[in-house]
Amino acid sequence: MKNLKFLIVGILLLGLNSCVDEDKILAIPPSGALVTITPDADSTAVFDLNNASGSIFSAEFLDATNNVANYELSANVYYAGTATRSSSVVVFSASEFPSRLEISAAEVLSKLGISSTAVVPGDLIEFRAVLTTLDGRVFDSGDLNGDAAGEALLGAYKWDLAFGCDWQGSSVNGTTWTVSYSYYWGDPTDLYAESVGTTTATESNGVVTFTDIWGPGLDLVVTVDTASGAITDAESVVLLPTFGSYADQYYTARSLSGKNFFSCATTQLSFDLATCVDAGCYSAGADAKITLTKN
Repeated sequence: MKNLKFLIVGILLLGLNSCVDEDKILAIPPSGALVTITPDADSTAVFDLNNASGSIFSAEFLDATNNVANYELSANVYYAGTATRSSSVVVFSASEFPSRLEISAAEVLSKLGISSTAVVPGDLIEFRAVLTTLDGRVFDSGDLNGDAAGEALLGAYKWDLAFGCDWQGSSVNGTTWTVSYSYYWGDPTDLYAESVGTTTATESNGVVTFTDIWGPGLDLVVTVDTASGAITDAESVVLLPTFGSYADQYYTARSLSGKNFFSCATTQLSFDLATCVDAGCYSAGADAKITLTKN
């Protein structure tokens, strides 16, 4: 997980040619201010509950608009199970840029006065910033309109980091997952997967097999990089002979529409699947989609 380059981040950005919400402030001059964030290559993407002191988020902050007098970052815990939040506390501030933040999960929890035993995988640290400009104006994440919250620049107004843990095959072995499935073709394997209901997961050395999704012995196999939790491959076994003896049909993940890592904190996986035969894969219009939810 410490090598995971995935970051659960709220990206706050600019669309110069878009409409502006009348009750919100575009966070660029002359209206506002923007600090950008660039996480380090080895920065944690998930706060590891098994190594709270060594799980460190680190990043560089820049004053993108050259008008920021002070940047103040607060954090709170979001408890996913109860959809409630702790109180927040300031964990970082900067008045000169570039500026750096290096903070561990243990340090965040200590500042909040929360024990590591009080959070579980899937809970979040929510980071929220307040910017004060050189002329005294104050902006926070609530001042961002749809333009400033678009995807163009990495804004440092708000982002979240989940609590998780390193890959543990034992947390996957024998678990039951609900199957939600939609498809394009409508052959017998698709019809089976639509109605199968649940599947059992087994794990060996980072290879997770979701059994019997398309029929007895017809499985979905997900390969995980055990050092990072990143999913490197997801593919069905051969499903049926599509063109007689010339080619067999199978599904492979065209994209991962849910989380792209798999740890003890993972409760849902969602894949867009490309329909393939020996000679290659069909276009996106021939895809299926599968979502697995841990029971």
